[in-house]
Amino acid sequence: MAGNSQSALERYKARREGNLLDEVKKPRPQRSSGSSSSLRQWLLLLLLLPTLGFFGWRAYSAVPGPPLQLTYEVDLTHAPTGLLTVTLIAEGKLPPQLSLEFPPGVFGDSGSRLQLRRPSAHSLKDNGEMGRSLAVDQTSSGWKLGTRGLKRVGFIYRVDLTETHTQETDIRKYISTPVSGGVRFAGFEVFLEPANASVDDITVTVHNPHDLQVLVPWPALVKNQNTNNGPLSDAHLGYGQGYNPGVASRSQNASLANGLKTGGPGAAAPVPTNLLYHPHNLADLNNALVVCGNIRTLSSQSRDCVIQFATDRDWLFSNADALELVRRIARTEMGFFGSAPTEQITVLVSANEVRAAEGFDVYGVHTGSSILVMLDPETTWGVLEEQAASVIAHEMFHGWLGEAITQLEPETMWFTEGATTWYSARMLNAAGIWSPHHARQVLTDRLNRDFVMSPFRGKTSIAAAATDVMGDAEMVRYSYAGGVAACMALDQWLAEQSGLERPLDEVLRHLYRNSNDDDFTRQSLEAAIFTVTGVDSHAWMENYVYGVKSLPPVERLI
Repeated sequence: MAGNSQSALERYKARREGNLLDEVKKPRPQRSSGSSSSLRQWLLLLLLLPTLGFFGWRAYSAVPGPPLQLTYEVDLTHAPTGLLTVTLIAEGKLPPQLSLEFPPGVFGDSGSRLQLRRPSAHSLKDNGEMGRSLAVDQTSSGWKLGTRGLKRVGFIYRVDLTETHTQETDIRKYISTPVSGGVRFAGFEVFLEPANASVDDITVTVHNPHDLQVLVPWPALVKNQNTNNGPLSDAHLGYGQGYNPGVASRSQNASLANGLKTGGPGAAAPVPTNLLYHPHNLADLNNALVVCGNIRTLSSQSRDCVIQFATDRDWLFSNADALELVRRIARTEMGFFGSAPTEQITVLVSANEVRAAEGFDVYGVHTGSSILVMLDPETTWGVLEEQAASVIAHEMFHGWLGEAITQLEPETMWFTEGATTWYSARMLNAAGIWSPHHARQVLTDRLNRDFVMSPFRGKTSIAAAATDVMGDAEMVRYSYAGGVAACMALDQWLAEQSGLERPLDEVLRHLYRNSNDDDFTRQSLEAAIFTVTGVDSHAWMENYVYGVKSLPPVERLI
């Protein structure tokens, strides 16, 4: 635009100069220099206005608009065949092109076995009807939609979970998978998110036309607030429908379920045909674990927290015994911190499908308040107590250290994983599930195998090794065991310096009580230690955790 304006100005000057040469011979009236200068200024202004307007419009368009509102509609119609249909509705001041991508992480890369098929997009009218089709272009990390000038769009895609690879050694690839009668999926593998727009309100609805049993993140369902039309309904999974109406008898449960289906008395929310929950943010959305199908559940109450055991298969142990194990662990960890991090703690136990020689029998992952534990189908009660219990205790402890005390910075991963591993053994001992001898033996064996004898010891700092928890398996084992050793040594050193008994216990409680949306950093850890003990731990950390100086021996393991 600037070049064209300058050319026009030059042409104007040349034309004026030629006319003046022709008019030299003619007598003409005198004109003041002020009039000529004023005319040139007006012409310059007229030529510059389009340019200024263009760049002003570009600058205005680049200013981020108000945050978008997102609604994800998950259709379970074909879930028993391993297929999900997801509709993402985005509302607000949309950018000219809306980029939808997987959240960052190993599960959203091109090597994922999950397949998203048949994407399409439409503008949406005020009444929800589809408008014109929108251009959809696939990118290396998702899709781009042409949304210029629109305020409401819908993007529909199908997620195919049917492709399985039982020889895949990365068990994390089995989190989203078909299960008996339905599917299990993690939010970060299914929900695309805007990459070039902020978000302030998220709703997830689960359309369940076949009344599948559904296990959803807490708080999943809209609680019944209409006390005039029936009993309050709790939002935890209960009698076969994804809710617990809070009434005593089985017949009353069935009666209220029918009322909810038909919209009769007591129907304050569309349950179970449509489940509803509101993630706090995109991280909460992608932290969700949703399961539907042939699910068996048992639940217990501890203080204000629902403790729940769920599974999709039969085991060599009873579900009642498994729930009691989960309840004892949860009560002990809640007692340690003083409260539960969420209103519900759910442990879902499923079969480990890895069949490769390098596979392992027990694997656990926490997704928000849900804990998924994958076991060998032949797991006995004895193995559950002696081995799987530590995985359950570990992942449950992350509800406090890792979730409530939010772990995002890699520099403190050594503490999050090391302390969680150490405290899970201590919690099992305190709960009476592990004997003191067994807890010490487990810790000693792990420390000797993965830390004392590790080739990385003395060469790679514990903190540096822990920054890549998805990396080399031997390095990961060294970082976890090193984190345990560092936490035990730090607790012993702080006790010597402060005279306090188990000072690291109080540091954890202080971090939990004062947790907020800020990331858990090295600075916040050192500040908490100083607040609780009055000891400056920076130099100790620099030597033993962030450096390679050998840790001092510890006298007490649990």
